[in-house]
Amino acid sequence: MKHYYVNGKEIIEYKLVTEPLEAMYWSTYRLKKKHIKISNKISRPLATQIKQEIYDDIKQTETK
Repeated sequence: MKHYYVNGKEIIEYKLVTEPLEAMYWSTYRLKKKHIKISNKISRPLATQIKQEIYDDIKQTETK
């Protein structure tokens, strides 16, 4: 499943890659930053920053 993250004017496409795939929907599954795969070609430092922002956003949404 593709997801999108807006970074300023740029739209970043990413997907969550978990094993098994259904795990991303489990409330007990512990998501890690390495499960976030960015599809756009961007620099490594920017990719690291965006992964952190996506991870933080997911964690914040999860706790509500």
